[in-house]
Amino acid sequence: MLGGAGGAGGSATGSNMALVSFPMHLLLALVLQQPAAPLFTPAAGRFLQVSSTDTTGGNRDYWVIPAGDSAVLLDVNGPGVVRRLWITVASPDPHYLRRIALLMYWDGETNPSVEAPLGDFFGNGFSKKHYTALPMGESSGGFYCDLPMPFRRHARIVAVNGTGRPIDAFYYNIDLVTDTPLPDTLLTFHAWWHRDRRTTARTPHLIVDAHGRGQLVGVSLNAESYGSNFWFLEGDEIWTVDGEKRGQGTGTEDYFNSGWYFDEGTYAGPYHGLIVKDDSLGRIAAYRWHIPDPVPFRDSLRLAIEHGTENQEVADYATMAYWYQTEPHAPLPPLPAPDDRRVLGVKIPADATPLDSLSPVIHGDTVFLRARVPRPDRYDVVVYPTGSRDPASAAFAVPGLAAKRVDLSSSDAGDVLAPVTLGTIRGDSVVRLVEVGAPGHPPAALLLRPHRVWAAAWNIVGPFANPRIGNTESSPALDSVYGPERDARLTAGYPGMNGATVRWKRVTAGADGAVRLNPQFTPNDWVAAYAEAFLYSPRAGPVTLLLGADDAHQLWVNGALVSSRQGRHISEPDDVSVLVPLRAGWNRILMKVADLDGGWEFRLRAADPGGTLRWSATSSLPDRTSPRGRGGSTPGTR
Repeated sequence: MLGGAGGAGGSATGSNMALVSFPMHLLLALVLQQPAAPLFTPAAGRFLQVSSTDTTGGNRDYWVIPAGDSAVLLDVNGPGVVRRLWITVASPDPHYLRRIALLMYWDGETNPSVEAPLGDFFGNGFSKKHYTALPMGESSGGFYCDLPMPFRRHARIVAVNGTGRPIDAFYYNIDLVTDTPLPDTLLTFHAWWHRDRRTTARTPHLIVDAHGRGQLVGVSLNAESYGSNFWFLEGDEIWTVDGEKRGQGTGTEDYFNSGWYFDEGTYAGPYHGLIVKDDSLGRIAAYRWHIPDPVPFRDSLRLAIEHGTENQEVADYATMAYWYQTEPHAPLPPLPAPDDRRVLGVKIPADATPLDSLSPVIHGDTVFLRARVPRPDRYDVVVYPTGSRDPASAAFAVPGLAAKRVDLSSSDAGDVLAPVTLGTIRGDSVVRLVEVGAPGHPPAALLLRPHRVWAAAWNIVGPFANPRIGNTESSPALDSVYGPERDARLTAGYPGMNGATVRWKRVTAGADGAVRLNPQFTPNDWVAAYAEAFLYSPRAGPVTLLLGADDAHQLWVNGALVSSRQGRHISEPDDVSVLVPLRAGWNRILMKVADLDGGWEFRLRAADPGGTLRWSATSSLPDRTSPRGRGGSTPGTR
């Protein structure tokens, strides 16, 4: 462990002329629990700077911190206040922002009041990116923090190198005043980093759970989705103060004083900002300082935030909470191991099966793994190998497919490597994966990705009325019977909206299976449309149809209503699963899709283990079944 610097105690006097500019002096007043005016005066305290300066008089003004070692940046007696912390680092480790940790101890405590990765402490664990907020930031290469950190008897700040290799250069400056009078009601600085590497359903992410008397002064969030989208931003913050629920927000970006999924991009304000927004990764780094509006608590504070509506989204959440409180504080949970703090590289999808659920069995140099399929269907088998610092390779095989050999070489042991697709299989119950050659490096996960063959060619007709009724989010069109439900001939015309006659037209789904209806119809909000296609099966029997629709829908198969759903929804692949009976030959599929506002699309496919089903926009055989499913006349032949 590298050494730090010491200081001395004493007394102080002075006038009422404050040396701190608005509004940081208000924060100092809050911390010291006394009026703002007499905080620091010209004669109050003894200025001291502690740094990594070259004490020999040379220009080697940095420290080299060996692998696995730590460095004491500050070790000073009080009373005093740390007023500035500045750091910059040169490290060969691409993950150093997360693998280097900062720990801060006040007044001889053994459990730190601050324990956080270097990058996240300064607001951004993803990357070193210039931004300048009032309390802290990263200004053209240097991290800075101007939050006051008072202490009565002693202050100790430590940097811990968890990179696994030496830090080439660790520069730092700490400015403080000692021998300054501090009140008995002093609040000390605390900060906690908490990460949910993979959020779980129904459980919001915890930002802070503090016990004592104090004030919350800031929150930063570094989050990214596993699906490269921003749906997790639908999550609300939830406040519980002194054991009582005190409110819930309206969305994540709303809490950070922004809107519409941060639609105008990054910015850095004095008290709130967006440091990172990466659409390709579904990644954001945002901060909000509660200096203008600190959140007081008498005995406890709990702040959590949802990940998506009702915590439905799988995402990687890392937050920093910054607060001041009385001592002693509740012990902070220890930081995860340095490797477990790294930013996600290759993201394992939410629907993949992780290693601990694959039931690995090792025989010699062979590892056998098993994964259950969600439903009988065809699947692309995708393996996520793990890397090795030593030269290594492994062959992965699934019975019935040729083996693929993969180079496991990586700069970091345990890195998840790029996924490898082994081929397409028929999956009925269990898929068995065989790995040969590297039993010490089993794969991180196995993904059975549905081999989706979409219903691509459709006939659509509309729009039909779906009027908004009050503030409800239901579609009255689902209770209305329009022309296509009585007569589904593709040559038919129907009364549409505003007295117009509407007729069927042919459309093609996109590569993602989505039939986008907004461009096809005017108007396209608070309306409904019908879509028709045909599914050929060589034999009669049950088949699972898988659909997504924005918003409400009804689905008929050969005239029988098999699915109906109200409300506001997003058209997600395989969102709704319906087991339906098919007859041998052509089967008519009719959908009604009712839009509220915004997006309007649908997609449909069939689970097809044997690859024997076929979709078409027309049928070669007449169909004498009414599509209504509630009675009705028999349509004519095509």
